Amino acid sequence: MKINNPKVTLADEARVGVKEELRSGFLDWLHQFSVIGDDGELYSLGGSILSMHLEQMDLVSITIAKGKGGCRQLPNSIYKIGEFPGMLHEKMFRNPAGTLKIETREHSILVSCGPQYQVECFEDNSWHLLVDTMDGEYKADLWHRPQYAPLWYGRETPSFLTQHSVTYGYNWAGAVEGRIIVDGKQVNVKGMGIRERYVAVDSSAAELGGWEDWGWVAFNEIHSSLYDMRLGMKDFAMYDLQTGRYYPEGKLTIVHEDWVFLRELDGFIPMTYKISIDVEDGLYEVEAHTCNATTWGATHKVPDMPVATLTFDRVEGRFTSNDGIVRVLTGGRGTMSVRQWHAYPSILPRELYSDSSEEVRCETKFDTL
Repeated sequence: MKINNPKVTLADEARVGVKEELRSGFLDWLHQFSVIGDDGELYSLGGSILSMHLEQMDLVSITIAKGKGGCRQLPNSIYKIGEFPGMLHEKMFRNPAGTLKIETREHSILVSCGPQYQVECFEDNSWHLLVDTMDGEYKADLWHRPQYAPLWYGRETPSFLTQHSVTYGYNWAGAVEGRIIVDGKQVNVKGMGIRERYVAVDSSAAELGGWEDWGWVAFNEIHSSLYDMRLGMKDFAMYDLQTGRYYPEGKLTIVHEDWVFLRELDGFIPMTYKISIDVEDGLYEVEAHTCNATTWGATHKVPDMPVATLTFDRVEGRFTSNDGIVRVLTGGRGTMSVRQWHAYPSILPRELYSDSSEEVRCETKFDTL
């Protein structure tokens, strides 16, 4: 979304309300980072404060995934099965409304929700996150530093994902550094990631259509974040660090390839993303490959639409300017969260759920919104 002044202020970081009639209010301060540790491991770090007005609840969600996986071909079948390390640790803290605190300081806003999650938002647009599961399993001290301006959902005026889903806020890709402590071991980490500041009047997953992509892909030269409602709105923002150009408008196209069935999700995911964004000065093209998939959410109920976050390991890109000059992009990484139609077991073959090497339990497997 293109807006008059896209620069983020502390008022945006602290925003808690909208002008529209409040039917079901959501607030969040979220992060999803992809980083490499000084131990050589790939980590996917996530978490959020999610305040829900209707439920009178302030949630803290903390997740960490580690490592890479892949897929295997089922014998005598056309199907492939995804086999990933999944989530290393996942914690959710359900707090009563009022736990969320916003403190105005001289040059920053401090947002906290109990001792597990706090984020200080500074005037230079950096975020400092302190996250702690409080049980010794995971602790993080992380900085997120983006460039110029984000993908806006809405600011002066809202974005309408559907007829009644009214949203304000942004998501923003940027550089990440800091340290984590996992099961007592300290690891220094560096990479990239997205953060989100979100205010919504209402939300309905049932209106999303067949598929939703929400995430980011970033390189040393270009940062980008994107949102693609397959049957509805498509939006993105790009910032070229080498030229200083910011692109909030253009044509976004995503092609999914190499589908595999993820048993933990009860649904299919793509192993390959091909993303193209056509902007004023040229064409941005990305090919990204899934190396881990984790289910996520907030309610401990099997949904009508599965939700997962995909972590990419191999991310290649280039930018072809209008004069034909091609820049090969370096240091690529990214993550993508997806929502899709539920793949009901009654219409899928049994081999997707079990084979000769294992039995798959049918109990509730994951949390979801």
